[in-house]
Amino acid sequence: MLATALAGFGCNAPKGAGTGSGSSDDKAAPELVLSKVDGSGTLSLAEQRGKVVLVDLWATWCAPCISELPHLQEMAEGFSPDDFLMLGIVLESGDREDVQEFIGEKGIHYAQVMGEDGTKESFGPFLGYPTKYLIDREGRVVKRYFGVIGDQLKADIQTLIETGALPDKAEKSGVS
Repeated sequence: MLATALAGFGCNAPKGAGTGSGSSDDKAAPELVLSKVDGSGTLSLAEQRGKVVLVDLWATWCAPCISELPHLQEMAEGFSPDDFLMLGIVLESGDREDVQEFIGEKGIHYAQVMGEDGTKESFGPFLGYPTKYLIDREGRVVKRYFGVIGDQLKADIQTLIETGALPDKAEKSGVS
């Protein structure tokens, strides 16, 4: 029941993490190159241009993050890999082997990379987990989400894939 109660919220950032708010709209995505959790090399965010990308900053100890993983996996499978990349950036969750075992147990198969110091701040002020960033085909962050979002996330991705833009940039609860 606690996980259900937390589902609409997020986990606070650990002590020392950045806080704040602000729009991420139309800001260039950071040019991150991070190691894949499975150890098969690196993934460059800049090399994903041409695709819509949803970046999920999450941690294995965050209950809302964990509750959202099946929904994110479903979205990863529901869109063409030619158009969309679902990318998990795992932070503050132990070593690669622990994270690899965790995502295996959860049945997560979309791209996962290991975050490094400064990764979460590279997108701007960090509010806590989970935080997601929707990136357009040109590599611009067009929307930021905090907490568990649900169906609105899928609708935004679909709209961005189909039209190249999101019509409503008005601030909403948990979304900017």
